[in-house]
Amino acid sequence: MKRERQKKQTRILLQQTALQLFQKQGYEQTTVLQITNEAGVAKGTFFNYFRTKEEVLQSVFSTHVERICKRVQESEERMWHKQIEQLFYELTTMHEKLGKEVTKSMVHIYTGKQQETLPFTPFIHMLTNIFEEGKRCGDIRTKRSSETLSLIALQLYFGALKLWMFSHLSEPLSTFTIDTITMFIDYMKKEGD
Repeated sequence: MKRERQKKQTRILLQQTALQLFQKQGYEQTTVLQITNEAGVAKGTFFNYFRTKEEVLQSVFSTHVERICKRVQESEERMWHKQIEQLFYELTTMHEKLGKEVTKSMVHIYTGKQQETLPFTPFIHMLTNIFEEGKRCGDIRTKRSSETLSLIALQLYFGALKLWMFSHLSEPLSTFTIDTITMFIDYMKKEGD
């Protein structure tokens, strides 16, 4: 048990150290050797946990998304539209904390690998369930499926993320995204099709 806890702590240390270096000097400029030196572990130790620095960045992002989904699931909030707002607020706040350059690197990694998908499956399932609740209570009037609504909401998020990454927004990403999602929610509540 102690060994497993130590392995988990080492993995977290490598993730945190890598993230700090990515934020400080950029993803491209950071090497595995710098990560291990800064973490105070042997270079070979890194490869016991991650194959590449890409993988460590992917694991950081996946860990953040998992935490966000868990926080929303455990939230006291039961109003479906407030849960969606919380979900997107938490996600965009995460990107703001990671920074534009780290976010760009993460998006680049995922979009450059056609066979891999972004780790959004739990996120899409959660959104789908929340939209189902909106339909059950009669707030959502569209005939579109809850999964389709989830994908539309995700597309709105990625559009906002791109605008933010390339400095086209004059307001914080979280503010712009929540305003956009709120307009989408209002549309679903008012319009049937």
